[in-house]
Amino acid sequence: KVNTIQDATNSNTALSIDSSGRITEPNRPAFQANVNSNAWATLSTGGIIPFNDVSTGNNFDVGGDFNTSSYRFVAPVTGKYQFLFNCYSFNSDSVNAFRLHKNGSALSTSGSGNYDFQGGQAGSVDETISGVINVDLTASDYVDIRASTGSDYFGSYTHFGGHLIG
Repeated sequence: KVNTIQDATNSNTALSIDSSGRITEPNRPAFQANVNSNAWATLSTGGIIPFNDVSTGNNFDVGGDFNTSSYRFVAPVTGKYQFLFNCYSFNSDSVNAFRLHKNGSALSTSGSGNYDFQGGQAGSVDETISGVINVDLTASDYVDIRASTGSDYFGSYTHFGGHLIG
């Protein structure tokens, strides 16, 4: 019977199995960040959302792979990652769009399409733009979220998260 598996070098717990058979991986790369600001901000096309908080409230950074100075996640290992984005938007715009960038380039579908997180405002009510995307990353690849058109967002209500899925 085994209830923990440790790495061979440092004896860090890599995997735990409890008495009910639930498996946890305490060092699996994962993060959730938001913008530490209770205000509206505007980005020009190509502007990076400044996700600068991974330590307060529900924010976290397992492994320390999210850089709060460059506002990007840097993959510590090669694998498939899932990212989520949730943005409170439309303070003064009628259409806002954001895009995941990998190593500085917009992530695109096959052909010429881009993976955009986009929304349009109906009336004067602010709305939320959200989405989830799976991405293959090689160790040292980085991802960030940028405006794909002039857009606005409310800082503390805007979140970016992700984790290694395999």
